[in-house]
Formats: sequence, structure tokens, C-alpha cells
Amino acid sequence: MSAGERKRVMRAHVQRLRDALPADEADERSAEIVRRVRSLPAYGRSRSRLLFASFRSEVATDALLRQTLGIGARLVLPRVVGFEEPLALHEVRDIERDLAPGAFGIREPIPERCPELSVEAVDFILVPGLAFDRAGGRLGWGGGFFDWVLSHRHDLVDGVAAVAVAFSLQIMDEVPMQTWDVHVPMTVTEDGVIRADRSR
Repeated sequence: MSAGERKRVMRAHVQRLRDALPADEADERSAEIVRRVRSLPAYGRSRSRLLFASFRSEVATDALLRQTLGIGARLVLPRVVGFEEPLALHEVRDIERDLAPGAFGIREPIPERCPELSVEAVDFILVPGLAFDRAGGRLGWGGGFFDWVLSHRHDLVDGVAAVAVAFSLQIMDEVPMQTWDVHVPMTVTEDGVIRADRSR
């Protein structure tokens, strides 16, 4: 089976697992993940954070969005553009007024309300994904959106200021990786913090 086919099978498998989590349990697990992210030194010292607005059964991130605004840090959220430069990054000042459903139904910044920023303007990245492993392997939806961001900010990857969040059920033994896929240095779950072991 090719890497692409194994990715497709794993995406479907993990999506079923995540969707099967009861809402109250997902909320409880998300709250613990948020608590762990907030305790990370890289998150605490950051003042321009690229986060993401959670969608469907993803780890709920709204508490991190509100906390970022609450301390006066810059909240940056992505907007899907296309495949050459797949994401535009925008500063968001009000998550109720500045977001609207965009690509795939995900809440995105409204460009007319939210100034666009360069990828160099952020000092912390919260990374979504469907599946992860303990070597830092990450499986997204296949659009390469966050791989594009991570490939432009190797300094944040190397400095462990690019952090994935996932429920523990999303941690697989091994995620199929291809040459263009970027590893993440840390994944935070409700059970703890996984620092990538690239020797595996």
C-alpha cells in the first residue's frame, strides 16, 4: 500500500474515533489540553500566536483564542487561499465579529475586518491535525496548509514553539510521512506532553 493510500485509510479511521467521542467527554479532554498548552513556556512568553479555530470534533480551542485576546497578545488565525501559497494569516481582534465560515465550513478571519500578516510575524504556532505519532509525525487533511507554515518557520519548529494538540486517541504507532511533510516537535494531549523522539 502506498503512503498516500495509508494516509487515506488512517484519516478515515482517526476521524471515526474522534467523531465517536461524546461531546461532554470531548469538552473535558479539550479543557485539560488547553490547560497544558497554557503552561508551556513557549506559549506563555509568546505575544503573536498563530492559533486555529476548532471545527467539528477537533480539540476545542476557543479558550486559547479568548485567553490570547484577554492578555493583549496578538491573535492570528489562518484563512485558506489556494495551493501555491495555501494560507493567508490575519490578526483577529474579536472572535465573535471577525470570523465567518470559510473553506470547508471552518471559521476564518473576514479579510475586510482583519489585517493580513506575514508568517514571520508570529512567535508561536498551534498545529491542528488528524493523527500524530511519538516521532513527531503528523497527518493533516492533505492540503499541505500547515506544512506550508511550518516549512517557513523552521526556527519555531526547532525552538519547540510549534505545538500540535490532539486527543490521546489520535496518537498512532506510526504516521505515514512523505518528503514534503513536516514533523512537529511536540504534541499535547489530555494525558500529557509528547516530545518528538526522532530516533524511533
